[in-house]
Amino acid sequence: MPSERAGPEPEPDDESRIRHVEELVLGPAVYTGRELADATGMVFEEAERLWVELGFPPIAPDVRCFTEFDAEVLRNVAEFRGWEVVGFEDIVGMTRVLGQAMARAAGAQARLTLTGAETLEADQAPGVGGTGTEALDAAVRLGLEVSERFVDYVWRRHLAAALRRALDPRPTEVVGFADIVGYTRLSSTMARPELEALLGRLQHAATVEVTRRGGQVVKLIGDAVLFVVPDAPSAARAALGIRDQLAEDGSAPPVRVGLAMGPLVHLEGDVYGDTVNRSSRIAELARPDTVLADDAVAGAVEDSPDVVARAVRPHRLKGIGMTRCWVLRRATHDRR
Repeated sequence: MPSERAGPEPEPDDESRIRHVEELVLGPAVYTGRELADATGMVFEEAERLWVELGFPPIAPDVRCFTEFDAEVLRNVAEFRGWEVVGFEDIVGMTRVLGQAMARAAGAQARLTLTGAETLEADQAPGVGGTGTEALDAAVRLGLEVSERFVDYVWRRHLAAALRRALDPRPTEVVGFADIVGYTRLSSTMARPELEALLGRLQHAATVEVTRRGGQVVKLIGDAVLFVVPDAPSAARAALGIRDQLAEDGSAPPVRVGLAMGPLVHLEGDVYGDTVNRSSRIAELARPDTVLADDAVAGAVEDSPDVVARAVRPHRLKGIGMTRCWVLRRATHDRR
């Protein structure tokens, strides 16, 4: 059965509206889970696993909630699997990554769609009408028309960039963590719009500074940004750039950045390993408005014309042990 939702059940009118929007996006429900598997040539248990990996709760096999849209995609998966280019576990891993990425994108778009519906209803735009349902329908249709092309474009661009990184002979060895100092306190005192704007500025600064130096923002973790860059001098410039962008904003609190260099485990678009853990611990140790790096990064920027490293006393990092760290600064008139 569908998983129970937390909180009060929707009112009948609300539930009807929700189902109407779902049908508008996906089409009418025509298959149960078992019927869907039979119609697409998939083993039911495998189809169910892919569904869960996408991020949806398990559904009883006799509940009629799947559409022709679901069937079309599952037929493509079955055909792809038949080519035996990759194994089923590889397909599962890719499904998990797409589900997590698209869930976040869909959440952002849902918010924009509801905002657009409110605007259309208030303006009583021609052809939309004055009711909330008509305005919502128009906003959903407009969002679908624009986003389908845009999502395909963004995916192709990111695929090309990912292939370029994968084919780059330089190993990606430098990991950075950038986070906002005092975020826990700020999150309890700032109004929601202000907090969202602050996080948006951090994300924007990280994206600009990291990508311009050939790196990649891997993920956002609350108030922290995890990024990877192919070489230490570029990573140092990116970290200092993030710090400077936030420092130039008089209303933003300071950030701190930790950098570490070493081997990484790349899995499903994420990075793991001791290097990641070390960069996170170093960021926790860094003072506000400071970029702190490990020995390997400091050694690799030694000949850099625009970055200097100053040693600080060794510290014991949780789960890692005694580690010598270095404060990174710009070589020219950087007194921070």
